[in-house]
Amino acid sequence: MNKFILSTSILSALTISTSAVLANQAVNTKKTPTQQRFSWASIAEVLFNTKKPPVEPRKGGSRGDICMISPDKPNKTRIVWSDRPLFLWQGRVQKIALRTQGSNKDIWSQAVTTETQNITYTGQLLQPGQVYAWVVNSSMFIPFQVMEAQQRDRISAELQTLENQLKAKGEHTEAIALAKANYFAKNQLWSDVLQQIYSVPKPELNQIRQEISNKLCSTQSLQSDNSTTH
Repeated sequence: MNKFILSTSILSALTISTSAVLANQAVNTKKTPTQQRFSWASIAEVLFNTKKPPVEPRKGGSRGDICMISPDKPNKTRIVWSDRPLFLWQGRVQKIALRTQGSNKDIWSQAVTTETQNITYTGQLLQPGQVYAWVVNSSMFIPFQVMEAQQRDRISAELQTLENQLKAKGEHTEAIALAKANYFAKNQLWSDVLQQIYSVPKPELNQIRQEISNKLCSTQSLQSDNSTTH
């Protein structure tokens, strides 16, 4: 598999205003080389631009063959903005479920084929400030928290403003998703970054998605968990 082209200055690219970097956007100033390099690949590379990636999947299962990628398991409970988050994994999974933290009762569940590697939550909207447990095969758990209401509302308003500005300039759905991914990356909301990467039904992104999963699940510092409790 060919390596996807990566920006030589990722951190610099991420500090650029999104309104100035989208490839097809009409702007009054001339694009710089850094602006032209802004892409899905540069967004993805932010996940690997340090010795320790900001996304920390958990590995488990009876043979250690399941890798729960997002929401992940950092030292502190992962905070997510989305109230309909993306669940992303590698391995042979039969069932995905969601519980409130500390409960043994599923509030949502979905059977999946062994070929499926991601699914978006489709239950009732998750509540700001609430901690939930993502459950795989009824035996592996990762807690995550939906962002507190005040902060979530502020971000929602900023995202809506960003989307409105891009729509007014005739930008397409992919450009809007890219802009949102850039916003989330600057705010270190990694689960939401991944959700934007997976939100665009574009075959050309499949290689980037696969490489992200492969790299994150092969990280030497990957946590291992074969427990059946929270």
